[in-house]
Amino acid sequence: MSMLPVMRRGHMIHRRHYGPSTWMSTTSIPFCHLRHIHQSGSGDQCSIDASRGGFSDRRGQGGVSSHTNEPVSRTGETSGINGLYGNRAQSAIRGMLGPQGQADARESKAIPILGRATASGTKYTCDRSTVFEKWRHVCAPPVGWHLSKLGCATCKMPHDMNEAVESLQLQIIKGCNVFELDGSMSDVHQGIARAFYEALQAFELEREGFVVVCRCGVIKQQPFQEEVTQVETSNSAVVRNRIVPIFERYKASSLPSMQLKSGFRISELSDDQLARLNLRRVSKTSAAGLSPDWLEAFFTNVAYNTKLECIDVLLLDGFHTLFDGRPEEHINDDILQLFAYLENQVKVGVLQYYGISSPYLAPHIHRDYPVLPADAMVPDYIRNRRPLPDVINLYRIMSLAQRAGGTNHHFRFVQYPFNLTFSQALNKPLPYDGNHTLQSLTRALGLNTIGYSPLEATDLMDLPQRYHNFPMEADLKSLRMNFFTVCERCVLKEMEVKESIEKGPATLPPLEHLFVASVYLAAQRQFTNLFFFSSWATHYMIPRFRRALMRFKEASSTDLKEWCKQYEQLTNDMLRLRRRMFEHKCGKLAHEKNAAIDRVSPTLAMCPMLNQKAINFATYGADTVLAGFHVSRYFHEATELNPAKNGGLPLPQEEVLALCDSMDVSFANCSPPDPYMLEPILTEGKLSKQKSKSMEYMVKIDPHNPKFPDIPEEVEETPPGNGGQT
Repeated sequence: MSMLPVMRRGHMIHRRHYGPSTWMSTTSIPFCHLRHIHQSGSGDQCSIDASRGGFSDRRGQGGVSSHTNEPVSRTGETSGINGLYGNRAQSAIRGMLGPQGQADARESKAIPILGRATASGTKYTCDRSTVFEKWRHVCAPPVGWHLSKLGCATCKMPHDMNEAVESLQLQIIKGCNVFELDGSMSDVHQGIARAFYEALQAFELEREGFVVVCRCGVIKQQPFQEEVTQVETSNSAVVRNRIVPIFERYKASSLPSMQLKSGFRISELSDDQLARLNLRRVSKTSAAGLSPDWLEAFFTNVAYNTKLECIDVLLLDGFHTLFDGRPEEHINDDILQLFAYLENQVKVGVLQYYGISSPYLAPHIHRDYPVLPADAMVPDYIRNRRPLPDVINLYRIMSLAQRAGGTNHHFRFVQYPFNLTFSQALNKPLPYDGNHTLQSLTRALGLNTIGYSPLEATDLMDLPQRYHNFPMEADLKSLRMNFFTVCERCVLKEMEVKESIEKGPATLPPLEHLFVASVYLAAQRQFTNLFFFSSWATHYMIPRFRRALMRFKEASSTDLKEWCKQYEQLTNDMLRLRRRMFEHKCGKLAHEKNAAIDRVSPTLAMCPMLNQKAINFATYGADTVLAGFHVSRYFHEATELNPAKNGGLPLPQEEVLALCDSMDVSFANCSPPDPYMLEPILTEGKLSKQKSKSMEYMVKIDPHNPKFPDIPEEVEETPPGNGGQT
């Protein structure tokens, strides 16, 4: 617990602050990026002295200033971020639990990467490239870097690290020189950083030719967190195919190879609790941490997981949460404090430039929501939609940056989504300046723009839709028949054991976790597209099913073990067939979008693939476009197989604007909510007569005549002379 001074209207007060400064600067804090945020939170934020002058004195031992010559004895462990934050990360990372839980690795596998991007280095990288030699952007002064038109966002690379490493090396060979590190900064990024280092060494390339962009600011709750932290109700748990008592299991968890993982449950914290942690709610499972303390924790994370000497561009995410209805001078103080801290970090040599990343820099997209009947069973966030945050005023941000850093400030980058759906940056005038669009204003202010999500947009239900060619079925009728047959067999299998489970002991798993087919049949009207279905299966149903099946199998006879094996196979087949039908549906929609693009733009019709058309269009809305090239084939399709490689397919301005204005190519009004959707997911005790385990601890109370069993209705008077004993 720390006492932080708070400046408000000339008065210095001390506020008790349960912020991250007590432990946050010493733990591994993953900052997750959240795209297309549509909710804003509130909560006051403690201010810290804007100068942060103590930082350079306190941590300057081993830091390398950007204004001094580099010492001859400089090593990867003593320079830049590693020098300032590395020792703290290495010593404190052991055994600490951060907001998202501790990574398995005790020692970082990353290798120090020395150097920083320079104008001459990035120019050389683009000059030697056969793809980006004429397909590049030269940053406005004072930056002066040469950026390849396509960059790489590493947010999807943890899905398959082996494939991602090969893809990363291919991009480096081909001359792609902008790499964005996802804000999660978990131990998988150690592998990405190591692959980056090895590629530079293998091809004798310099770090000076590549721009590393880092995003920070939004913390996202892990989807598997409940499954990881929930304790078994039985007295034993399966560990490596044998039964170990719970006490022994917890002793084993203190060993390096088996750590308990835990973290913040953002979905269960109130806004007041988040405010005490210096956080602001973004959505149900994510929060923004925009304060020097949280940024300091982020730098500690970079030092531990990537060992970069210097971040070239730092982007602040979740910036719209600062504008939460407080007085303007308070908001300005918070932004000034952030900018002053980052300017100081530039002087120390930790980063070169900074900026903001937000979907609310451009005007909001128009959406036609359907009118819902009064009895529609839809989730509350669809029935009562929260208003979108105001568009962020760039004039105001630039004036604050000049106050923090003078005329030579280092606020030089902005990032926003740009694709065939979110194209307002190019064709919609800004609400605070009708003479400018977002793109024209950034050019007038000398800012460099980075686009993201060239292939992904959201529909009316805020579900992702992608400009990809999905596999379609040649014989949809037989696929449907196979699916219904497997569903029927699943339900028949469930009926074989349903009665015995209902009458069985309380240690048996609940049916809502074990009977996947019944849960799917009850909740199927929710699943409007592939991504909703995949998210439900991956993060909700399958973890619970695996756990319940393991418990059921361990406590069962040989016959029931065979039942478990057969039912698991049927369940896998059912989910796989349903996924193929969703992919066919998405493929049909993508085919319609592909034809619509061809009608509007004859130039883009020369590209054979839908994702090439979307990426080529996105390059006209931002200086550099970041895409998730986590598979080598994706990058190959976007470059070597793309007719627009090396600037070979210029798109006329009238076609660009026609694509911006066309609603046929947009996903904005796709997949409206079904008026009679079910509520999100079934709760326990709905599938059968099986008694819910939590009901044993619940007491039913009549609201008209409430009686609380644990509170006596009359207080007995103590007889005199008993010394207070009844």
